[in-house]
Amino acid sequence: MKMNNLLFFLLPILILSMSGCDVIENPDGPPAPVIPFCSDTPSFESRSTPLVKVLLEDYTGHRCGNCPLAAKELHDLQEMYPGQVVGMAVHAQAAGYFTAPKTGSKFTHDFRNEVSNTLDDFFQVAATGLPKGVINRKTVNGAYDLPLSIWGQVLQQELNLEQRADIQIKSIWDSTTSSLCAFVFVEDISGSLPDSLMLSMYLTENNFVNWQADYSIPGEEIEFYEHNHILRASLGPIWGKPVKMNGNSCIISFSKNFEGASWVMSNCNLVAVLQNGFTREVIQVEEIIALP
Repeated sequence: MKMNNLLFFLLPILILSMSGCDVIENPDGPPAPVIPFCSDTPSFESRSTPLVKVLLEDYTGHRCGNCPLAAKELHDLQEMYPGQVVGMAVHAQAAGYFTAPKTGSKFTHDFRNEVSNTLDDFFQVAATGLPKGVINRKTVNGAYDLPLSIWGQVLQQELNLEQRADIQIKSIWDSTTSSLCAFVFVEDISGSLPDSLMLSMYLTENNFVNWQADYSIPGEEIEFYEHNHILRASLGPIWGKPVKMNGNSCIISFSKNFEGASWVMSNCNLVAVLQNGFTREVIQVEEIIALP
């Protein structure tokens, strides 16, 4: 009888402890390495006027002579819509010659990686010829791969859509262990978000100087070309973690150890992508400097 009373008392507490979502940490796959300072979840406040933001994934290659034109177009669009265009330069293996490093040549750096290849395996862009772009991971006339001539038109259409969600990011960097923690506050603004929400976190690098083919310049090869928005890594699953709202918001954490990474962390950004888990369509995107 006493045992029954104890269970009756503990059951509501157990149920409450299992409900809601404040922090989601690696819901699938093996547990992440324990990083002590990642347990300190920061606080967030709702923003009164969040901006609609658009993700533009520039499928490019360092041996693609027309690709600098696309990089310039992305830069110009970011200047035209300040703070509303987030870029990622995707160097996928399926682009073949354009992204492959060549031993004994100037183009020895390998920009390709698992994240870029996985994205391209789904969107099937790189093999259609470069440069191409994917905007908010949506199709236009049935195709993801968009020529740069229509990037501005499609991007403007996306910016005119209803604001459905807001994302805020805060990061913590431990230089001793080369570990990075990122916390993302996701807020449902419209009340119409799909149940199958996923949140991805990517790392991009700017100001990386290396060789680039460029057909607009005599000689067609630039030694000190500045590569920006290079997709380098994913924090957590490439397609993201499931988002389960506690009311109309949720905080999701990501962590990764970057010891031995070949890129410069002080030049890196964090890009959070909130997307429909079934269609992959982007609902909102946010970007911050990786190191606080």
